[in-house]
Parts: sequence; C-alpha cells; structure tokens
Amino acid sequence: MKRPIKDLTKEELKAWLSKRKEPPYRLDQIEGWLYRKDTPTFQAMTNLPKALRDDLEGEFLLYSLEEVAREEAPDGTTKFLWQTKDKERVESVLIPERNRLTLCISTQVGCPMGCRFCLTGQQGFRRNLTRGEILDQVLLVRHLLSAQGRKLTNVVFMGMGEPLYNYEESIAALRVLISEKGLGFSHRKVTLSTVGLIPQIKRLAKENLDLTLAISLNATDNETRSYLMPVNRQYPLEELMLALREYPLSPRKRFTLEYVVLKGINHSPKDAQRLAQLVKGLRVKVNLIPFNPFPGAPFQPPSEEDVLDFQARLRQRGISTFIRKSRGQEISAACGLLKWREGG
Repeated sequence: MKRPIKDLTKEELKAWLSKRKEPPYRLDQIEGWLYRKDTPTFQAMTNLPKALRDDLEGEFLLYSLEEVAREEAPDGTTKFLWQTKDKERVESVLIPERNRLTLCISTQVGCPMGCRFCLTGQQGFRRNLTRGEILDQVLLVRHLLSAQGRKLTNVVFMGMGEPLYNYEESIAALRVLISEKGLGFSHRKVTLSTVGLIPQIKRLAKENLDLTLAISLNATDNETRSYLMPVNRQYPLEELMLALREYPLSPRKRFTLEYVVLKGINHSPKDAQRLAQLVKGLRVKVNLIPFNPFPGAPFQPPSEEDVLDFQARLRQRGISTFIRKSRGQEISAACGLLKWREGG
C-alpha cells in the first residue's frame, strides 16, 4: 500500500533517496514541490529525473485527503469536509476577516477530551491524524485560494481534536508550517489551542517554537471546570496556571485564554474576580465565545448583555478581553460544532 509522502520524516525521505543513490540536494527539490509549489502530481516535479518521478509515484501518495463536501455561510466562512484514505472524515474551516484569512484545522478524527459544551467532544474519538493529513488541510485550501488570487495568512490548531494529545504529529506538522523550507508561515501567524494538558505544555516549552499558545479555560473554579471539562480532574486550574507561569513566553507574546460563555454557568461577578486572580502576573488576553448550541446540549447561550457585562468586569480588572463573534453557525462551522459523523 502506498504511503502518503508527507507522513515521512525528513530523515526517512533522505534515507529513501540515499538508497536510490540520489544526490542530497534532491531532498530540497522534493520539499520545494511538496510545500511551496502546490504541485498536482509527482510527474509535475519537472526538475527531477523521470526515473525518480516514476519511483515516487510508484511508492507514495502525494495527498492524503480528498475533499468530499464544501459549504459556505452568508458571511463567507467556508467549511471543508475531507475524507482520509481509510474513509474517516474531518472538517476544517476557512474564516475571512478584514485583514486576514484564517484556516482552522483539525488534528484528530473526533476528540477524546469530552468537553460538555462541544459537539465534537460529545461524538467521541476515532483516531489521530498524521502529520500529512494535518498539513494537507492547509495545502489543499492554499491551492484553492491561490487559484482565486487570495492568500492564506493564518493557521489555527483549533478544529477537531486536542493537538497536544496528538503531540508528535501536531508538532511535526507545525514545524513544517513555520519552516522556510516548508510552508513559510510566520510563527506569529500560527496558534495552537489546548485544553490544558500540563505534561505536554511543559514539553512544548522546550521545543523552541515561538508560536501563540491558546488555553481553553471556560471556568474560574475547579468544580465548574471539572463539570465542563473532564481534563480538569487530572490537571486542575492551580497546576495549569503554574505551568503557564513557568512557560518561556517571548517578551512580545501573550497567552490567549478561550472562554466559552454559558448562560448562568460561568460569567458571574465572582467569576470575573476569580479569573483576575488566576491570571495575576501573566500576560494574557481573553476571548469570550458565546456558546453555540447543538441538539441535546445541556446549556443555553448567554444574552448579549451577559457577555458585555462580563467583558466589562474583566476589563475593569485590567484584563484585555474581546468578544469573538461566532462565524459560520448556519453551516455548523462555528466553535464547538465540527463533527466527524452524520447526526448529533
């Protein structure tokens, strides 16, 4: 069975070329075609010998995903449904904004974290995505945009799955994204979101990756957070905040705290007070995300007044706080609504 070529490590591809007695510069040539030129086929790699192109075509798959559906919301948000070679399905979302074009990508089929406010988490977990499957979401959308004269500016690891629970593949894909010999994204344009897996955050701290780290927080006390997010029972708030305080955040960076606002659950004056205490001494910004309802969800979305009041209370305490407008709700592309199977 052919293996997707982007699933190979650089060392594996180098060894494959060496076995065929190809010169070392072939690696750079192939990576150029894979990541910088949006090549449609191996045969289009015209600076490679015909015999090498034939060998590549005979042993590898160029892309590991196939687009099976696309939906566009009135606000221009576009959701892509991809099928993997083993017939699993994942979604990613393209979000147009005034000065940027952001792609929200998935790292797993489903999600094992089980957050109660997230449809993806309620559907369960199937498997991790490979580095190639993660990268192909970006490459296939970039190719589509290029044909339209548009440019992808930002990538966020905020789609289906927990990136740090698929640590090796997520970080391998991320390194290609920000490498000059890869996709060439600035580290300032790539964000990775996590529910707060402390061992992996500590490991990430040693990777020398100056990316933006987002934490899915969603509550200010352990009882509420453990109810909303089972991961908090293993990694409670105090330990999570300590891990963030020890994280080598570059001087111009801030942590992003993602906070899904649930009516009557997590936006009281006491929550604002506790949140200010939790982040004391940390450089953070808070994104408030009004809950996006789905069938069977045990929560209600907050009123606009609820969200504005909570934002005001946080700002009064010196916390940079923004309200993130939900995009693509009409096509179930908004935060927490991505799914890998039909139905609820």
